[in-house]
Amino acid sequence: MNFTRKFVTASALFALVTGLSFAPLLTASSATAPFKHPTAIALDHDGHLWVSNQDYFGVTEIEASTGQVIRVINAKADGFIDPYGISVSGQHVWVVSGGVEYGNGTSHVGTVTELDATTGALIRTVNLKKNGVTGLSAVSADNQHVWVTADGGGRVVELSNATGRVVHVYRGRLNHVEPDGVASNGSDVWVVGPEVGNGVVERSAVTGRKLRTLTPTHPEASPGEKYKFPVYLSPNCVTVDARYVWTGNGGSLSYKLLGGSVTQIDAATDKIVRTVGSSADGFSGTIQSVDSDGTHVWVVNGSVSYRGHRRGDSVTELNATNGSLVRVIQLHDGTYADPVGVVSNGVDVWVTDTGGGTDGIGSVIELNADNGAVVRTIAG
Repeated sequence: MNFTRKFVTASALFALVTGLSFAPLLTASSATAPFKHPTAIALDHDGHLWVSNQDYFGVTEIEASTGQVIRVINAKADGFIDPYGISVSGQHVWVVSGGVEYGNGTSHVGTVTELDATTGALIRTVNLKKNGVTGLSAVSADNQHVWVTADGGGRVVELSNATGRVVHVYRGRLNHVEPDGVASNGSDVWVVGPEVGNGVVERSAVTGRKLRTLTPTHPEASPGEKYKFPVYLSPNCVTVDARYVWTGNGGSLSYKLLGGSVTQIDAATDKIVRTVGSSADGFSGTIQSVDSDGTHVWVVNGSVSYRGHRRGDSVTELNATNGSLVRVIQLHDGTYADPVGVVSNGVDVWVTDTGGGTDGIGSVIELNADNGAVVRTIAG
């Protein structure tokens, strides 16, 4: 799972209340909300959801089967500053902080936090600022490696999953390129953005060596032009399942369409299979995140647009074999406000809503993967 980054201002950053604590197994109707603008979400092997809260300086752990909140972790020692990306590998939870953008347009933070998935205890924090890396945007962990993207200078950092030590810092050729997403299957790692501004860079997860760059494009003649030229589709989020790599793109398949697109890549052959993005797919131009459980591909459309009576605030379900549209699940009904992150286990789907819930500071929406129906809204 991966998602498009958002930023908060310095004033919002320092207006937060610290020192909050929650007892284990809080109910979703607890008077004190366990979320504050939740963004990324991941599922561990024990059936627990881990949610990063952009404005809590912390992470919320939820029992997926019941929707009960287990704990909120926001100790100062955990190094959370605007936690925005989260990934789980085995009994390790990895959280990246430092997406907050200050008045001069830069970030001064680059912290990676490792938690024990069983106890929630802090294992270590890794300060990537010592390596000249700040503005962290996404994380993906496999059994041996932890891959972190940083938007400044198009950098990708490889950490050891065992020790947390920095193995290598890979730098893009163009300083203005901003990698937004990363996904690893243990053999290969795919990064959207670095080195080629509108491409997907594939590296060996074993050696770190760059293997190739794939650039999703669509041939089209611009308005008033006769000849067709490649239109770059600008992938901004990425996920991988057992067969395919899926990217959520900011660009659409037609100048006439207001929305984005999704590209399907064969993970074995490294060939682009197809790109989908019809008017019926409901994609927004700022697709927030994408996740595949091997049967379904879930695409979160976070932005809202009224042109042609289309809007975001929805989740699009695609067939994970052929990319065909299954359904569009409209979330915005006055309760949900701004879906961002998504994760699925094939039975249920969980979507973070950074502005939803009755208190307007966030919730997690659980959907049935078979029919798209809302099962529950956690902390709503």
